Amino acid sequence: MIAQVDTKRRRARFANACRGRWVLGAVLPLDLALFGKSQPWRFYAGPTLALEISGSTAWVAGHANPEELAGFLAFCGCESVILDEAGCLPPTGWHRAETLTVFGLAPGRALPLPAADEALWAQLDLDREPAAMDVARALYPEDTARQEDLYSELCTKRIRGKALVWTLRQGRKAVCTVGAYALANGQAYMACGQTESSLRGKGIGGRLIVQMANELSAEGQRPVFLCSPERVHFYTRLGFEKLGEYIRYVPS
Repeated sequence: MIAQVDTKRRRARFANACRGRWVLGAVLPLDLALFGKSQPWRFYAGPTLALEISGSTAWVAGHANPEELAGFLAFCGCESVILDEAGCLPPTGWHRAETLTVFGLAPGRALPLPAADEALWAQLDLDREPAAMDVARALYPEDTARQEDLYSELCTKRIRGKALVWTLRQGRKAVCTVGAYALANGQAYMACGQTESSLRGKGIGGRLIVQMANELSAEGQRPVFLCSPERVHFYTRLGFEKLGEYIRYVPS
């Protein structure tokens, strides 16, 4: 039975289901530790299941009864679910929407910095501790609700040393950003790499990603990414290793 994580036993089940899993093994346990009391409606467990609801998407580690999972997701209003198809049957009546690839970098390994527009790169300043709201506005310039959500979560994680975000500034403006938004269990989940549209295609985003990944790797962390199909070539070209796949399902 899928139930809210509100007891010691369910917390243990949640942790066991996440253990050893790329990305999910960092993101889900960290979110539960930081937000389990203030946002208990996000976290659920079954005998061999961990489930977190983030907006309209559910993240699943472990496995559950497909019919029960479908009913639960419908009750919660979820529009998609991300799961490991090798260990979890999809919810009954849902269909595969896309494959998400996990890329990573082994601890202690470093990748060569990729080529970039050197004249542009020389104009940019690396900000290793940008203001959280500057990051939120750079990522979601037209969506104040998402800005506020990211601001809140990023501040909570950074003050505990569980997130790292960098930006490149051109003057006072943040034009490129990337972050490790979950530093937990030996993994550094990197996400939200974004470059201002007018500067894309000049290599600065890829260089910033590799630079951060190399530093995290040198500290003994394993940088990991979860990327959509159109980004597979990008991470392959940068030199990251494919570690696995997750599948996003949506209701039929």
